[in-house]
Amino acid sequence: MAGRRILLVEDSSTMRRMISTLLKDEGYEVDTAVDGKDGLTKTREQRPELVLSDYEMPEMDGPTLCRAIKEDKDLRSTPVLLLTTLAETQNKLTGLDAGADDYIQKPKSPDEIKELFARIRAHLRIADLLTALAERNFLLEAAHKKLNFELELARKVQLALMPRPPKPRGVLRMAVRYTPANQLGGDVYDIYRLENNRLGILVADVSGHGVNSAMLSGMVKALAAPLTIAVMEPGELLAGLDVAGEQFFPEGYFCTGFYLIADEETGLLRYAGVGHPPGIIVGPSGTRTLQSNPGLLGVGMVDGTAGGSDRLAPGESLILYTDGLPDAMDPSDVLFGEERLTTMLQAHHGANPNEILDLVEQAVTKHTAPGRPSDDINIVVLQYPV
Repeated sequence: MAGRRILLVEDSSTMRRMISTLLKDEGYEVDTAVDGKDGLTKTREQRPELVLSDYEMPEMDGPTLCRAIKEDKDLRSTPVLLLTTLAETQNKLTGLDAGADDYIQKPKSPDEIKELFARIRAHLRIADLLTALAERNFLLEAAHKKLNFELELARKVQLALMPRPPKPRGVLRMAVRYTPANQLGGDVYDIYRLENNRLGILVADVSGHGVNSAMLSGMVKALAAPLTIAVMEPGELLAGLDVAGEQFFPEGYFCTGFYLIADEETGLLRYAGVGHPPGIIVGPSGTRTLQSNPGLLGVGMVDGTAGGSDRLAPGESLILYTDGLPDAMDPSDVLFGEERLTTMLQAHHGANPNEILDLVEQAVTKHTAPGRPSDDINIVVLQYPV
């Protein structure tokens, strides 16, 4: 504790000299003030590491000085110890309620002097710990701000990689909506303009969410793009994506996927899915689903990639989505569910693609309130208008 700076506030010149001498003999650097008003001025100017103040003083007493120090945001961490000859409980409560860190009887014996020094050392150690904690909090806050800035930048980059629906070349209309659970998500979609007015649509969901999943979702896009040109059937593309992804996916990571090729002029669909929620077609004639095969992509263990075909008729809409939608839970852990989704879609099958997305988003928001979905939600709507 040698060299630590203490301000002694004492109106008695005799007591001031005695305590000051004792403190200096212990190795402390000591400055003095003659009353509370003088003590407050010197505390603000000199920033001592600890203030040792008398309780009863003219101009400004010890509790008033203590309160002024603790109300100053730049000084409030300074330990203030009140010295007094007043032993009544009410005086102690007044001093402690004013913010004093300790309330000590003025020393009259060697043992009491030792106790005073011990308490000073204890409060300086506490002050040191608080200072170290404040410095670490400052560093953590700075690191947190930097991380948030970088995550926000990454989020903007990720969203920029999600394509807008292309300009229609036939009767089909499309809308998409991607809502990550965090700043970065693991869901991904892509749209490919193929020859003969055909449209390739990929929806995939990488396990987890956050930075790792976001990076892998970008990898899925990069791996899938050349496959859309090289292969003809959706099942073949997913099989190729599984084999290619196995080289890049770390252990414990995988993805599900649904890929379809839509004829923009006729509404004909060829599709395949692996481990992914089924596509839902709704329209005036009712509801049907486009089922996925079991399995996982990116682990080299696809259990079948056989696909199917269907055709959108006028007035029908196809909805592709990731499992964050049906898995969204309310505060009682009740899932939004595919049945609720299908019922809602059928009730509003005449809405346009963007209206359908708005209705789904509103329903999920209402279901999960006051919380929010815990997983990414990615929805693609493909519609053959009436």
